[in-house]
Amino acid sequence: MTHFLPTISRGRTLAAIDLGSNALRAVIVRTQNGTIDIIKEIREPLRLGEDVFQNGRISPEKCLRTEEAFIRLLHLFTAYRVEDVKAIATSAMRDAKNSKQLINSINHCTGIEIGPIDGRQEAKLIYQAVQSEVVLKKKKAVLMDIGGGSTELSIVINGELVASHSFNVGTVRLLRHESREELDLRIKLIVQKMQRFVLQYLGKKSPDLFIGTGGNLRRIGKIRRKILKKTSQECLFSEVSHMADTLFSMSFVDRIRKLELDQNRADVILPATMMVKAVMEMLGAKKILLPKVGLKEGIILSMLDDTPRKFLHLS
Repeated sequence: MTHFLPTISRGRTLAAIDLGSNALRAVIVRTQNGTIDIIKEIREPLRLGEDVFQNGRISPEKCLRTEEAFIRLLHLFTAYRVEDVKAIATSAMRDAKNSKQLINSINHCTGIEIGPIDGRQEAKLIYQAVQSEVVLKKKKAVLMDIGGGSTELSIVINGELVASHSFNVGTVRLLRHESREELDLRIKLIVQKMQRFVLQYLGKKSPDLFIGTGGNLRRIGKIRRKILKKTSQECLFSEVSHMADTLFSMSFVDRIRKLELDQNRADVILPATMMVKAVMEMLGAKKILLPKVGLKEGIILSMLDDTPRKFLHLS
């Protein structure tokens, strides 16, 4: 954790950084009176996984872009009088042979320390974030977070995290396919592994709750509002299936224009939606909850004490 400024008298201003395989995401919050006000969210589409999953290293160009992104964050943190920062790195940085050099360079330039975490640590942070938004007591729940390089599944029983597993597949890894049939097959094979994991804890019964987190899942919620004109934070299986078919029928350019997606999201949203559909079929889940929290919110909670907190989101 990096300390920038002395603690101010009213509340604390904190920042969390999630250096993922598809993008860097950061959030600045102010904590006070048991609530967490989100005052700024940042996303930088670095796509580190493109290099790492192909040749095992982050290219010099992307190393430079990542360093520049952290320097911009440092200026932003100073402007917002951020006191503490915690940065973590996930799948791409775990796999990259030159990740230590990049981490050291960023620390030298900005003073920000990046701690790579494994899939189980990632799943625990996501669980903590979800727990702040969704009532999990007396429920059997499956949590899923689809990233660029890995997908985390967690089993929660009566509010307790009993198991988690990180599957080495994510939306950036799934981009290399020649046809829908090939993509369907790759997803089917990984979902079979997920099913074996879930069966150990839930048997053949469907969970009471199926919850999705992360940037891809949040974007699915926004696409739902765009295509289906619905605004709740839950999505029916029939709606996910419809969105998957719609996305596949659209060209890359149409996804950008009609759905207002940036280029960095317009390609990965298709495998993400197809993955959600396949997992819902496997679980027998009729709907998925899409709370507006994920890894970066879990990082924020890990910086606080055990007092229950509630995130107050941006519009």
